[in-house]
Amino acid sequence: MIHIRQPYTPASQQAPDVPEGIVWMQRGTRALLALLAFIALALALRALILAPWFSIQKMHISGESSYDVQFNNALTIRANVLPQLSGNYFTLNLRQVQKAFESLPWIRSAVVRREFPNQINVSLTAHTPIARWTSLDASSAAANSDVEMEHLLSVQGEVFETSGGQLDTDNLPALAGPQAKAAEVLALYQSLQSLLQTHAPHAAHPVVQLRLSPLGLWRAVLANQATIELGAGNKEVIVARTARWLAAAPQVAERFNARDVQSVDLRYPNGFATRLSGITTR
Repeated sequence: MIHIRQPYTPASQQAPDVPEGIVWMQRGTRALLALLAFIALALALRALILAPWFSIQKMHISGESSYDVQFNNALTIRANVLPQLSGNYFTLNLRQVQKAFESLPWIRSAVVRREFPNQINVSLTAHTPIARWTSLDASSAAANSDVEMEHLLSVQGEVFETSGGQLDTDNLPALAGPQAKAAEVLALYQSLQSLLQTHAPHAAHPVVQLRLSPLGLWRAVLANQATIELGAGNKEVIVARTARWLAAAPQVAERFNARDVQSVDLRYPNGFATRLSGITTR
């Protein structure tokens, strides 16, 4: 058996026993110094973040085309966007800036990015109007009566409001219906246009008005002011009903030697009633 003895350490070299109270005091001092260093660092960082050279001084606004930025000038942006902005490069709320720009007339979406050290870049996308819009909801009556504002329907089926006269919209079709049905009205309008363009001679008279009543009844008006009572139903039902009329319309017009339709009623289950120009019951 082998015994290994600890090496001998003289008493003068042995570490004295430190009282437990002093040990805790040393630990507390180190923790306090670390806390003070952290506070000093945080204050220095805060002072750096809030330094005046990081205040937003530039704003670059662009779009995919000139159309996206043509409806809002520097004056309207200063009046409607700048009062809603607060903070600098580090503290600016980009979501708030985005909402401020998207609240502007014509603007469908905005993408906001920071650019170091004191600039933000904004990319705008404007609504592309495809029709004039009239809401038939009771709550929208006051808005429809405001002659200074114009309600338009975008290619995405979204209703947006603009100042009247900013764009010539007289050549756009007039669509109307409950606000929640705007996309449905647009979808049927596009389907009817496509259907009419494939059936001569009615392609010369496109749809210029389409209305969905609060009761769910559809009515269209052609460019020659002929009215078409389309009845009730979804897009597929209305398109099928219209296609049946268009298939028979040339034969009816040829038989009575009439070119233009004055009115059509498609609400019959097994047929339709039509009034042709130049034809009278007398």
